[in-house]
Amino acid sequence: MKLASLAAGGVLLRDVPSWALPQSKTETAGQSMRVVILGAGLAGLAAGWELNQGGHEIVILEAQTHPGGRVHTIREGLSDDMYAEAGAGRIPNTHTVTREWVKYFNLELEPFWPTGGADVALLKGERVLTPAGKSVDMSQVPLNLTPEERRIGLANFDEHYYGATMRKIGDGIRQDWPPEIMALADISMADYLRQQGASEDAISYMVLGFQDDAALDFMRDANSHHTESLAKIQGGNDQLPRAFAAKLSSQIRYGCAVEHIQRDKSSIRITYRQEGLQDQVDADAVVCAIPFGVLRTIAVTPEWSPAKRHAIHSLSYGPVVRATYQVNRRYWQDGGENGFGTSDKNFEVWHPTYGKPGTRGLLQAYVYEKYAHHLDQMDESARLEELILDMDAVHPGLRPHLETVVMKSWMNDPWQRGAYTNYYVGEQKLYPDVCRREDRIWFAGEHASPWPGWMQGAIYSGIKTAKEISEISQKNPG
Repeated sequence: MKLASLAAGGVLLRDVPSWALPQSKTETAGQSMRVVILGAGLAGLAAGWELNQGGHEIVILEAQTHPGGRVHTIREGLSDDMYAEAGAGRIPNTHTVTREWVKYFNLELEPFWPTGGADVALLKGERVLTPAGKSVDMSQVPLNLTPEERRIGLANFDEHYYGATMRKIGDGIRQDWPPEIMALADISMADYLRQQGASEDAISYMVLGFQDDAALDFMRDANSHHTESLAKIQGGNDQLPRAFAAKLSSQIRYGCAVEHIQRDKSSIRITYRQEGLQDQVDADAVVCAIPFGVLRTIAVTPEWSPAKRHAIHSLSYGPVVRATYQVNRRYWQDGGENGFGTSDKNFEVWHPTYGKPGTRGLLQAYVYEKYAHHLDQMDESARLEELILDMDAVHPGLRPHLETVVMKSWMNDPWQRGAYTNYYVGEQKLYPDVCRREDRIWFAGEHASPWPGWMQGAIYSGIKTAKEISEISQKNPG
């Protein structure tokens, strides 16, 4: 999604309850419950943290051998202690929940974007440079734009066409949006921009592959991108889930793939497989933090309610491929470029090693939607060759300096089946059923939060489910 600067007024996080932030004291449970948490991503870990603090007995089942889920920092396969984000990459200044937990664990933030150098936009095969703090030279932009669009400039497209509406929507899913806002859930962002008079080339530039997103979902998410600043955690974003996991280490069982959820109104039995052996664990309550793309493949007895089943099987997840290129020298800096940019083949370009010592460096292609789906269908060698050509088009001269490429497909990951929740046209109505619990099973994750696709949503949803479980125990004291 384009990250042109918009005024931050009106997009600050609203209605975040204090209980979502780190607490000095958590109310003790009236009756200790045994709670099994499915998944050690940020949502499952936050739920485990809150339930553990409240005196409940918890077991966290994680199919992989590391915590974090889609908060995943790449280190293996890279040299000189370099790292890059395969998953969650950015923390907006408005995401108070995430930032307060970062602070709680004594982690440090650093700017995501550099303050110097020029960004590159690859538009119809031509490289257009925008020096930091300056406007792009519109005479160099090879797009078929209206005279008005050329006058206002690329950086102002977003504000001109949807800034005011975006701020009315806010940055989180709300149950009280007025009818005129909810109507935006039934039209694509591309069609909305057409209604505003945008040219086809301007639309392609603004949506960067998200043409089919519902206008409501696109603009809601855009609020979290169009803020005063974006940050990342020094040393890698995976330090946040690892900090949670370090405090819950004895309660996490790694390598445990859930196979069957058997439930009734008073208890739940989870069957899982670990190192080829099947085992079971019983619970008074369950927090299911498994993405729906995976959950729909897990047996459940009895079947989910019709509304829940429909939500689980209908929720859309966006395909994303991240390619991390290690080079022996940061050659793009020779021309004053900062390593960031976009391509109209629907991907962003990041430079994870900007501001870091050393001459060796990393570039990253963050590929979205239809182009990511195209790459997912290719064999590995063909995908690698195409991704190298893509990056060389943005930053020419890649091949002589290239040492390795590390690729990550989130749709092809068997434990994720997608990078983030997307609400396409007509799908926003699924949201209440996505979040709704079934008997003694609660649902947490970015998909079950007001902030799909963000670490904030995962943390918030995990703590929210834990609070609801504790409220039940308070009503049934031992």
